[in-house]
Amino acid sequence: MSRVRRWLLAGAVLAAVLAAGGALGFVTGRRWPITRLEHLKVRLFGESYGEWRVAAKSDLNRYEVMKVVRGDSMYLFSGFFTDEQKATARVEMLDLASGNWIRKHDMPQALTHTAPVVIRDTAWFVAGFEGDHPGPATTRVWRYSLANDEWSAGPAVPEARGGGGLVAVGDTLHYFGGWLADRNTDAAEHWTLVIGDSAWRAAAPMPMPRGHLTAAVAAGQIFVIGGVLGHDPVPIDVAEVHRFDLATGTWASRASLPFPLSHVEPATESYGEWIITAGGRSREDGRENVDDVLGYNTATDRWVHLARTPKPFLGGVTAIVGDTLYAGLGAIRGSDPDNPLIWRTTLRNQWRQLDSLPTPLGEVAGGVINGKLYLVGEGNPGTAVYDIAAGRWEPAGSVRNRPASGNHHAAEVVGGKLYLLGGFGRNAEGLLQVFDPVIDRWSLGPAMPFATGAAASALIDGKIYVAGGIVGNTTTEQAAVFDVATQQWTALAPMPRPRNHAASGTDGKRFYVFGGRGPGSGDSNVVANGFDDVQIFDPETGKWAVSDGTPGAPLPLPQARGGTGKAVWLNGEFWVIGGETATGAGAARGGTYNRVDLYDPVQNRWRRGEPLPTPRHGVFPVTDARMVWVAGGGTTAGGSESTRLEMIWPRRATVP
Repeated sequence: MSRVRRWLLAGAVLAAVLAAGGALGFVTGRRWPITRLEHLKVRLFGESYGEWRVAAKSDLNRYEVMKVVRGDSMYLFSGFFTDEQKATARVEMLDLASGNWIRKHDMPQALTHTAPVVIRDTAWFVAGFEGDHPGPATTRVWRYSLANDEWSAGPAVPEARGGGGLVAVGDTLHYFGGWLADRNTDAAEHWTLVIGDSAWRAAAPMPMPRGHLTAAVAAGQIFVIGGVLGHDPVPIDVAEVHRFDLATGTWASRASLPFPLSHVEPATESYGEWIITAGGRSREDGRENVDDVLGYNTATDRWVHLARTPKPFLGGVTAIVGDTLYAGLGAIRGSDPDNPLIWRTTLRNQWRQLDSLPTPLGEVAGGVINGKLYLVGEGNPGTAVYDIAAGRWEPAGSVRNRPASGNHHAAEVVGGKLYLLGGFGRNAEGLLQVFDPVIDRWSLGPAMPFATGAAASALIDGKIYVAGGIVGNTTTEQAAVFDVATQQWTALAPMPRPRNHAASGTDGKRFYVFGGRGPGSGDSNVVANGFDDVQIFDPETGKWAVSDGTPGAPLPLPQARGGTGKAVWLNGEFWVIGGETATGAGAARGGTYNRVDLYDPVQNRWRRGEPLPTPRHGVFPVTDARMVWVAGGGTTAGGSESTRLEMIWPRRATVP
């Protein structure tokens, strides 16, 4: 159907609904029909933004709105609805499942710069700025009954504040930070209120006073993220993160944000041991409106860039229901509340596209060191560096070029250094190249016993195991191990079946080689269908096992192929990703695969994973922060390159 016909059909449907609504008086309970019509329009046209879909559309654009989430309902309170920062007292509930809005009783006072929390069935609003900008700071506390849609007053805080953080731990409220009555002096005070008490009590003050901070409770601790120094007239966004230990009553610094960030108070949610935040402002980073979705792992003290929202937004909202993240509203440009949409995406078990490589790469190799992905390959002699926390590629030339800038390297990370093994071109065959990112220097280690490229490798107990690859113009069965501590190579029992361009990895005990090409199907460096066999080397016995159909032998790959790169080990399974073929059997157009096959060595079984959005070969999947990253690789069989970076955050397998 053409776009014009779709618009005409949609218009006819909307006109019919409008006519029916007029006849019925257009009111059912406290529902707002125009919003429902707008939602219908969104669904008719199937608006989508990559991995995001439109979940709802508001008829009142707002930013710095206040929010609480209860089940699959999100309640929105007050906020600025014009770029002149006029505040509304409006309250409404969004049913996230249906996209329907329901009006509730307005707030007693239009309010901004506070972050409500829910204890049992009551939402608490502590201090804040009242009315239009620049409204005065207040000591007032309001309570809102979600069940009864009723407002009441609570115990006032000791001094007027605006922009502070509020969390609930059990039946205790914690309020901290913000600004004094002058709207600019940063406050360090920390007060607590046990529900049922009539007065707030003093607790340990914040180590770094600030406002517009984001506060969340995760893993039984309070975390304070980012914020602003000062407010009127010159605010300064900051990246500091602090944790309040409830057991000891003390504050401590944690890993800073990847960049200064503020205005994400209503766009932050706890998610297990993670804290997820979206949008905001990073003025010191040169961005008034931010499109980043960041995840902070409270157990590992690590930040990870998870996604980009369809549009940048300041002062918007988020909610998490199950594994679904909702985000939106806010200001897309400056402080103009010009975004009526709320989008949704799935956090887990879905591939998402991240920022593209600065230059195309094929036949890649690399590894993650201290939160950065280092990647080399065909198409560029340099090293691409991706900051996993910030979600950005570093400028070209930020890392020195490797001595032998070939491709088809095997690669392992040992002791904070990247080891490249063998490769093709530029004298890389059999060469051991070592990169130390701390001093930005490459060095050469002892050459491999055989001058190979496109070999398989794995790191086990500080030793690098290498097998197969192409020597000259023929696939070799040779294997060896490199002891990083002694800098010595030792020959191993040869592979039962010589292979090149195979996927390889380890479960921490044994060396696995999946599929690949070799004699009979791609003996030299040419595109071929490859094999489906699995070969396993046991360092303790010095022997290989192979898929030969005998009892206890490893089950073959579901699809024979080569060009699959590294086999990632995660959650008790190996991930064999992508690949290529000469005949196109089961492959996408261009002879590449998007399939992801997962192997459980304990159960000796395979299952299908979520397919890659972009079919590719010559990739080098890596795992970091319990996520899988696939960068570069060729989109057509043979010599080709791409700039794709895709990531998936999997859950553990639940299949029997």
